[in-house]
Formats: sequence, structure tokens, C-alpha cells
Amino acid sequence: MDVTPRSRRRLGFTLIELLVVIAIIAILIGLLLPAVQKVREAAARIQCCNNLKQLALAAITYHDANGRFPPAVNISDADDYGWPVAPSPGRWYGLNLALFPYFEQDNLRKNVVDNVWNPHYVNCKGPTSVGAQVVKILICPSESAFPPGAVGQYNAYYFGLSSYGGCSGTSATTTIGSQSLKNGIFTMNSSVRILEITDGTTNTLMFGERSRLNLPATNTSQAVGGWAWANYFSQEDNTMNSSEPIEGIMAHDLNQFGSQHTSGLISNFAFADGSVKALQKSISIVAFQRLSARNDGQVIDASQY
Repeated sequence: MDVTPRSRRRLGFTLIELLVVIAIIAILIGLLLPAVQKVREAAARIQCCNNLKQLALAAITYHDANGRFPPAVNISDADDYGWPVAPSPGRWYGLNLALFPYFEQDNLRKNVVDNVWNPHYVNCKGPTSVGAQVVKILICPSESAFPPGAVGQYNAYYFGLSSYGGCSGTSATTTIGSQSLKNGIFTMNSSVRILEITDGTTNTLMFGERSRLNLPATNTSQAVGGWAWANYFSQEDNTMNSSEPIEGIMAHDLNQFGSQHTSGLISNFAFADGSVKALQKSISIVAFQRLSARNDGQVIDASQY
């Protein structure tokens, strides 16, 4: 006769009990997941703002050391195309590279060749080349469309990508100097001083972010965006402009500001005074362009963005 107590013979859960537990866990996960995503996005936005802050402070420190801001791209012979004479004669380099010594990337800057025409042919030749190195401060953590490792490829050349660029003003990107208003802080061979930001540093965009989500892939430099790229076409690798609205989700150009924060509804910008603010994607193009121009006399207040 089996005299084992009934309570001691039960060794597990019934199927119904297991299903109830699984259902409860699924409900809890469903409730927690949105909260976790919100926390993660908030952290990404904070990191992105910090990156832009460091870029702005680096540019201001560069100005203090050199009496001017660096150009979008320094092209030694660009004056043949209607641009100013290069601030650094005999050199070919972009905005991000100019700022490297001012945010602890001086060693990387020293290893980059900038005294040859189209220097990316040297700097980006292979996946282990100096130009293929990824600089963390240049990467927005909300960017979801970078290739693996945040390293792009254009033909046989590899390049570390950047999520950020300087504001070149209201004109669309062009290789012809006479076609640009040159009213942003960074344009080809520019050497803008703070005194030339007559609209005020608190009212003028300095840096912003862009998204690679739905960026059309082409066989031109339009789809590059590497910090080491430096030729007549690399303004769009180093700057964006307000000739088009903010866009980071729908199809857009490389020289268009935008982000993937909160489903693309906001984008972070650093102003010329070093402050960082979020602009709504819905900002009017008029207000956006007034913020982008440094000297148009059309100052707007924060209530308009």
C-alpha cells in the first residue's frame, strides 16, 4: 500500500499553471518594452547632444587659437571655381579633420596626409587605412542605417563615417562659388570669424546631425559622408544646409539635416554659442533658414522653433 502523502507526490506545475505564468510574463514584457525603449532613446539623445556639444566647443577653441573657424573643406586651388583662396595653402582637408586636435584626436590628425590632391586616395586605401578609422564622437547612437562597423566603402576606398556636419547656410551644395550665398559658418575655403556672425551666436546654427536611413545609394560621392574625404565634392561630406527641410526618415540627400530620434520628429543642433537644442522636423523652412544664415539680419526667437 502506498502511504506517501498526496502533497509529496506532486513534483511540478500543471499545464494550465505554466500557461498562466507564461501569459503573465508576456504581459509584463509588453508593458516594460515601451518603457525600456523610451529610456534607451533618451540615453541616445543625451549622447548625441553631448557629441554636438564637444564639436561646438572644439570649433570655438579652434577659433580662439586661429582667429577664425575652420572651412567646410580646405581645397588649395578652389579659388579657380569662384571660392576664396584656401586658408591653408597647399592643403586638402575637411571640417571634421580640422577639429580633431581639439577633441583628443591629435594623433589621428597627424597620421592623415593632407598635402596631396584628393588625399582620400591615400588616406582611405583599404579597410585598415587611417581614413577608415571610426571616431566615436562623430557617431550618433540613434543611427540605425550605418554599414557594419560604421565604415563605408566607395569603390576601393574605405572611410569612417560621420553623423554630424557643419551648417553651410541656406544655399544648396555646389562646386561653383558664385552659386553659393556663403552665409553659413562653414563653406569651401571659408574663414569666418565670430564678429561675422552678425545675427548673434545664440541665433545661428553651427553643427547638426543627419541620418543615413533611406539615403539613396549612388555611384557618386553623394552617398559617402566620410570624415577623411576632401575634394571639390566633399562639402556634403562635412556640411549640411537648409535649402531643404529637416528630414531623417523619408528619402533625402546627404547634405540634408535630419535624424532618427523619436521617429525622425526632432533633430539636435549645436548653436554658435556652444548650446545644443532640438529642432522640430515641423519647423517652418523660413525659420530654419534664418537660423542657418549668420548674417541676414533676420533674427528669430526660440518660440518659432
